[in-house]
Amino acid sequence: MPLVDLDAIPQVALPFINHDHREEARLLNELADAVAGHKRGSVPVETVLHRFEALLEHTQEHFGREEEAMQKAGFPPYPVHKGEHVRVLEEMESEEIHFRETGDTARLEGYVTQAVPAWFVQHIQSMDAVTAQFVVMRGGG
Repeated sequence: MPLVDLDAIPQVALPFINHDHREEARLLNELADAVAGHKRGSVPVETVLHRFEALLEHTQEHFGREEEAMQKAGFPPYPVHKGEHVRVLEEMESEEIHFRETGDTARLEGYVTQAVPAWFVQHIQSMDAVTAQFVVMRGGG
């Protein structure tokens, strides 16, 4: 069973964000599978790092698309939402560096299977839902 059920991801008013969230969850599931396999000794560290990098790259692109939509729509709390994106990207990069330098699979497993999924759903239901609704009301999307 995947870590994040792709069909259970909360939906927002902008299709491109829903599409990005689905891809984000798919990449997170692949990373979680790689971490579990690495923990068992069947997946090399390079595969884990490759999947982490794919997730990080997609997250950067996804946040960029959201930020562009917020700016075009004149979304008043843009700095707050953008600040959360910056925080999350810094955290992801820090976790990747820590794993690369220490090989701490237990810490990475906790981050990937607990911290990220909890943040993901909460962020969609709060910041992304409000943002998408505002952008749609302003004729964007």
